Amino acid sequence: MLIAWRCGAQPLDEDTTTRQPLIVSKKFKSRFYVGTEAICGQILRNRVAMLTGWNLNWVINHRFVVSARYHILSSRLNISHITQPGSTDVKHYLKHHYAGLSFGYLVFHDSYISLHPELSGGWALARFEDTGAQIRQNHYGMLIPAIHVVCNVSSIFRVGAGVNYRLAIGREFRNIRPTHLGGASGMLFIRIGTF
Repeated sequence: MLIAWRCGAQPLDEDTTTRQPLIVSKKFKSRFYVGTEAICGQILRNRVAMLTGWNLNWVINHRFVVSARYHILSSRLNISHITQPGSTDVKHYLKHHYAGLSFGYLVFHDSYISLHPELSGGWALARFEDTGAQIRQNHYGMLIPAIHVVCNVSSIFRVGAGVNYRLAIGREFRNIRPTHLGGASGMLFIRIGTF
């Protein structure tokens, strides 16, 4: 029985060093760029506010983009009508931050105009200082699908515009609901680096 098993086995002198991996890339190109964004969007359900954003981006083979993103609310928004309804003397100003990772794909990367759809996800913070000078804050998850139209001005400089939607996930806090932080936005951006 042992002899029959050995007969059915592979020969010991078979060369197994020529086997190919499951995914083979003949060329791997890695590029990096930085970007900044001016974002105008909906917040608190019916208000319009400005956010400022920065990002660090890694481009793989001119097509796949992995980014680290940070946004901060630039507008001064009084939210006392939410946090303390009925009071006219109180002013609570919202501070809002977002930090996350995004994954995107460049369509027509070698054309003058290209498209860049992406999905970003990460952490968001809403905070304010109440009348007793105490900091009140809450943490949220956030998803941001977006699409950008990119004008490839030169090999190291690009400008463009885009739209996104912020979807906050979490619990209500001092009458601030996740839907208060979400909403549609439009943006203008510049990108500097190699692509």
